[in-house]
Amino acid sequence: MPADLSMKDNMKNILQFLCKWIIIFFITSVLIFVAVRMMPSTPVDKWLDAYHLPHTEENISFVKQKMGLDQPQAVQYVKWITNFLKGDWGVSLVSGENIRDRFFDKMPYSFSIGITGLLIGAFFAFFLGYRAALVRNGFCDRLTTAMTIFCQSVPMFILSILIINLFAVRLNVASFFTGDGRYSILASILLTALYSIGGLSRVVRSAFREEMGKSYVKFMVSRGFEPKSVLWKHAYKPPLASLISAVITRFAGVFGGSTVLEFAFAIPGLSTMLVSAMDSRDYNILQTYILVVVIWMFFVHLVLNLVLRLLGARREA
Repeated sequence: MPADLSMKDNMKNILQFLCKWIIIFFITSVLIFVAVRMMPSTPVDKWLDAYHLPHTEENISFVKQKMGLDQPQAVQYVKWITNFLKGDWGVSLVSGENIRDRFFDKMPYSFSIGITGLLIGAFFAFFLGYRAALVRNGFCDRLTTAMTIFCQSVPMFILSILIINLFAVRLNVASFFTGDGRYSILASILLTALYSIGGLSRVVRSAFREEMGKSYVKFMVSRGFEPKSVLWKHAYKPPLASLISAVITRFAGVFGGSTVLEFAFAIPGLSTMLVSAMDSRDYNILQTYILVVVIWMFFVHLVLNLVLRLLGARREA
């Protein structure tokens, strides 16, 4: 009977999780559809300006019909969201290129920077946070504090410029704007990791310090076990769960969080495409971009919440 109840609870949680994200998906799709059409100018205006054509009623009507913007907005929304769910993400209003093909061409750049950098940062943050918790005001504690303050005080683009100047101009050991771009990707990954370590390590440090105050840790230490051994072997799950919970929110930045790096190192990722779409008021790309982020965060929450359940951490999905 308890097993049946547990299975029912799990099914209920899964259904609630799915329903919540379905609602988020459709609400977001409506909001972004309305929001992009509230921008000061339209893709029609941008298209006419690009070709130096007058904004006459005939020209505006022609371009609207060409872009499919002459239909009522309700019809446009239903057509767009239906095609999106079928896997047809449409075409760019400006260039006419297939949006899904463009996304998949640029995704590897943004994903390699965002995911790899964040995972490397989380890996080192856990060990630095653990060492910082052992000795208050010790070397690792001061180091993580300094890293957090440094990353909050120094903008990423300034550090990017300094790296380019040092390694490409002065030392001439790396070429960031020619070749296959591996140096640009590597530098972006390392900077993403660096700007993740400080804040995440403080989260881990606080979680370990909280565990040190609990009775089971104090009891084991009183029995003669070393604090570092007790924390590492028996108290690692809550800090690891706290780290994963903090990482979940940062995964949203995998798409747009690397904008500065992509521009600084001339990486043709999703962020550069987004900025270009905003400049040209390309509704289709902007709408698709936001929905892809929502779908991405759905899978991030799904996977990481499963990991949290395996760790025995109770967390609201």
